[in-house]
Amino acid sequence: ATSPGMRAVSAARTEPLEKQKVEGPLGKRVASEASNVVLNTFSVLKEQVAGFRQSDRFFKYKAGIVAGWVVLSIASFAIACPGRSLETGDMDARLVLSDKLDRPSVTIWNESQDVWRDVTIIVNEQYRAAVAEVQPGNFVTITPKQLLGAGGVTAPADLRFQSLKMRSPDDNADLTQDLQVEWQRLLAPKK
Repeated sequence: ATSPGMRAVSAARTEPLEKQKVEGPLGKRVASEASNVVLNTFSVLKEQVAGFRQSDRFFKYKAGIVAGWVVLSIASFAIACPGRSLETGDMDARLVLSDKLDRPSVTIWNESQDVWRDVTIIVNEQYRAAVAEVQPGNFVTITPKQLLGAGGVTAPADLRFQSLKMRSPDDNADLTQDLQVEWQRLLAPKK
């Protein structure tokens, strides 16, 4: 018993088909083969779509469930494991501003489990300091003497830290908001 949508087709040859050689430059031969691959792929996909259309609705439900599961799995993985971005990092840094306003300094603690390597600290968008390495649980203290501006000019000794960013090859952190909170804490009236 055969189903009405099925038919048998014979494609037997009496002798093997000779392979046609494409003459000419390499680009023309590659284009010819690429064209064959695209056409064959299109044909296979067309057959698969036709087979899917002829399947019963329960198979289509199952296929929809599997497709939904694949989409949700990929989305969950993308959300749970995002790549590191130089715009959203935080490096697990904690900032402490010196309470000696006449001798400004800022201490940055590495509260992560990773070693910070090749860190550049940018203060007020114009002064920079470089730190080779900060181990987990350790800190680095930055004073105006360590900060260099354009042309190698050192920062003024009474520099007020208004913005602070850190960058490394692996991550970055914008600690400006933490710096503002520290300033509010220092300038608040003592009780």
